[in-house]
Amino acid sequence: MQIVTLTTDWGQKDWYNGQIKGLLYSTIKDVTVVDLNHNIDKFDLRSAAFVVKNSCMNFPEGTIHIIDVNTYEDKDRSFIAVKYNNQYYICTDNGLPSMVFEGNDVEITDFTSVFADSNYYTFAVLDVFAKVAQLIAQDKSAVRVGNRQEKFAIDKSIPQASIFPTSIACQVIYIDDYGNAYLNIDDVTFEKALAGRNFELRVDADCTLTRICASYQDATIIGKALLTVSSTHNLELAVREDNFSRLLGYEIGSKVIINIK
Repeated sequence: MQIVTLTTDWGQKDWYNGQIKGLLYSTIKDVTVVDLNHNIDKFDLRSAAFVVKNSCMNFPEGTIHIIDVNTYEDKDRSFIAVKYNNQYYICTDNGLPSMVFEGNDVEITDFTSVFADSNYYTFAVLDVFAKVAQLIAQDKSAVRVGNRQEKFAIDKSIPQASIFPTSIACQVIYIDDYGNAYLNIDDVTFEKALAGRNFELRVDADCTLTRICASYQDATIIGKALLTVSSTHNLELAVREDNFSRLLGYEIGSKVIINIK
């Protein structure tokens, strides 16, 4: 069985998902197509990278991942397949793959010219990505058909937290559908920076957090903000049984300062 996953910013309104699934099921034998996420905010590469890093990596070897976020062709963007840990990621070289793989050892193949049978690329997943997926599914060595790249053409990175002797400067890098805000620091790095000391995180004028909750229910008051550790190991700001982002006005890129005492 061949697994192909889809991660996109298409939403659910249009025909794109059905069109691609029909093509994949028609051209790849014994395929299972898995919808990972079609509701990434339009053109939001940072959120897409966060989703891919925390979902695709758990699939078995040989899985093909199609990622379509902010995809179009120009002189600085090519359509590529990235091989990492014996999985294949078909996407646009638009900064997203450099955020996903962050310097890890990968094989990059440019397929832009291989399927150039049209002068229009309004839907590159149909014109290129699905064909590359079919090629790889038939023969995993097919990535040699394209042109090898040594590095990504556009290099972007997810911002890292800045750690100082008495504070940690973070920012929100993802907000999930519950309104929980994920910070750009993991629990191991956070505990190392604390070195056994206490901390204070001022969420707003009326709320200062001084401990990490083991769960959402660990918060003593419904509707109050809390700090916990997500399944991705990122520190996470949330509100028990409510929407942290909406209530407190946080968004992707919002600054968060954690003072170490």
